[in-house]
Amino acid sequence: MRLLRSRLISPCVLSPSHADAVLQLTDQRQQIRDDPGLTADLPAAQRTDEAGRRGSVLIHQRCTVHRSSSITSTDPWSIVQTMDENSRIAVCSPYCMLHHHLYDEIRDPGHCCDYQSGRCSSCQISATPESFSNMRLLHYLEIENFKRFGDRQRIELEHPAVLIGPNNSGKTSAIQALALWSQAVRTWYEARKTSSAKERTATALNRLNIVAVPVQRTRFFWHNTAVRTGSKDIALTITVGVEFRGQVVSLPMRFRNQGDELVYCTPAESVVANLELLAHAASIRVELLYPMSGLETEEAILQPGRIDVLLGQGQTAQVLRNLCLMVARNTPDDWSRIVTLMQRLFNVTLQTPQETTRGAIELRYKQTSVREALDVSSSGRGFQQMLLIFAYLYSHKRSVLLVDEPDAHLEILRQKQVYVLLRDIASENQSQVVMVTHSEVILIEALDKNLTLLMEGKADDLARKLDISNSLKHFGADHYIKARERGYVLYVEGGTDVDMLRALAERLQHPVAAVWDERINSFYVQNNYPDRSLESELERVEGGFGVTPREHFKGLSELLPRLKGLAILDNDGRDRQGSVEGRLTLSYWRRYEAENYFVTPDVLRRYALAQHAGLELFSGFEPEIDEVLDALVLERVFESIEADFQAWKQAPAEAARIVWEAKTRQIKLSSFAEEFFRRLAARLGGSMLLTKGELHRLMDVVDPRTIAAEVSEKLDLLQGLFQAAAPHVEIESMTP
Repeated sequence: MRLLRSRLISPCVLSPSHADAVLQLTDQRQQIRDDPGLTADLPAAQRTDEAGRRGSVLIHQRCTVHRSSSITSTDPWSIVQTMDENSRIAVCSPYCMLHHHLYDEIRDPGHCCDYQSGRCSSCQISATPESFSNMRLLHYLEIENFKRFGDRQRIELEHPAVLIGPNNSGKTSAIQALALWSQAVRTWYEARKTSSAKERTATALNRLNIVAVPVQRTRFFWHNTAVRTGSKDIALTITVGVEFRGQVVSLPMRFRNQGDELVYCTPAESVVANLELLAHAASIRVELLYPMSGLETEEAILQPGRIDVLLGQGQTAQVLRNLCLMVARNTPDDWSRIVTLMQRLFNVTLQTPQETTRGAIELRYKQTSVREALDVSSSGRGFQQMLLIFAYLYSHKRSVLLVDEPDAHLEILRQKQVYVLLRDIASENQSQVVMVTHSEVILIEALDKNLTLLMEGKADDLARKLDISNSLKHFGADHYIKARERGYVLYVEGGTDVDMLRALAERLQHPVAAVWDERINSFYVQNNYPDRSLESELERVEGGFGVTPREHFKGLSELLPRLKGLAILDNDGRDRQGSVEGRLTLSYWRRYEAENYFVTPDVLRRYALAQHAGLELFSGFEPEIDEVLDALVLERVFESIEADFQAWKQAPAEAARIVWEAKTRQIKLSSFAEEFFRRLAARLGGSMLLTKGELHRLMDVVDPRTIAAEVSEKLDLLQGLFQAAAPHVEIESMTP
């Protein structure tokens, strides 16, 4: 009997009356199986009533609904999930049993559920797409003394669970811990399932067989590589909350180091005698997928075991075609789904993978504008990444999928698509997804559901903190993460200001240059670029724009009470006054902007001469440089008044400096400098020597003695910010 595949990706939730109709149509005696190896010959309705809890009921193929259908089935089981909390039944198979086997008989055959409207187009029964989210194979993960994790940390595992955080924060370690736990459970159960209680001791794991967590020595599994304190072993413990018989049961696995090659694993004493639980946990496949690497031009046919080894080692480029071939051979309908998805996303037509006489796999695709079919190695990384994800999902059904950076090589739109597809296709295939990402697009998508921030080996469930999640929606989750990581926020006009502050510090040999934060957490409060350029677009996505320092800092400091803030902002000719407002210091340049402290005609002239030195045999374009510069000063600074300009030109150096500072106090000298380089390029031919975002390079020809003392005052504030910010080890205590 073939079950019609429903287009409903998430499961349907049926009312009690419809559920009763299903049960009445089935045989009186049904097989019920809650976990592998456990069966009971009880009526489905009686089992549901007596259980009083959530549990899987497997409807046998001999039910009257199946018998009355004219179709056949390769998989005789449809899974029905009971939901005792509201007395509803959810059809959680990828096949909508009721709609296709009951109402298709009574009403119009061939109709299926409408995912967008949430109703069956045939029977108009409401469907609840969220119902699968309550059905998890694994509920939580606790890690202690594993790699980045020292003290025990708990990570909730919804579907999908999303782990975020800066580099080297423990994200990959978390999914590796899940993979190691799964392998340890399977290995121990296979070795000890027939042993007596006294013989259920630890089982050895060779590091070479732990393909999901490659290390050179087994001690590298342990936090800070510390395996013993004196003669006492340090326990590495990975605990997972497993869904078992309608309850969440804690299953800790403990690991003990034994030399460089072996670790010994055993379940905790609380569960070591529960072989039914261990059998169930061992049956849950936990699969790890790393991001796509460079695709090989030829790929040999591999055995399934070898494919898993290469996947565990992160060598996805060596198995992409094999995964596609597995899907095409084993489940042709699923391959058709993949072809349809790739057509929609990339406007290409995938051909069916074929085995060649060389023992390799050929996989080609047709592109509209190309006459011949192209090998998949000719496609882009984003194309290959999406194909890898689809092939992986359809070749690893009914499992927990651990996906490391599924958004790699994808632009913003594709990042959002891959999150939705991972969520829904995994749901369709009764799988659960745990993903690691740096994508703020995915981060925003997951904020309401399950989002865990990992930082310095500490876990924080952001989705369950309503005050944080609501604030992050307004200010941006990336800003919260960076503020929490660094312990401060520096508010400046734009990215060019950070470059200038650093250049000034180095030119003045200020102490802040020695403690400069290479991962400075800056927030840009204004777009300095009137045109849409690379610099402006980078600043827009990196900084934020449109939120004042007070608003931004207030929102973050409510979440991070120990956060410090410093704003060094342009005066813009408005005589703004600084202030200290709690842990936020507002400081304004007395002159128009930071560039007004080092952009002078002398600096511009010396920089231009240095760049053009040797291009002309004797003068190096000196007359042209002077002519362009004088004309611009006359026009922009002295408002074309020749007498004032000549008086300034002939004044002593100190008097000329004072006049320049007074006349340019209300002038934006960054625009003045950019205009000079633009006119000079037009006069001499060629490209501009400097653009607005590069003016900090002028510092090489600035005399430090001419830089005003006010600059050092601003750098003092910056030094205090860096030094007073909370150190990394204390970051986790910043939250209330």
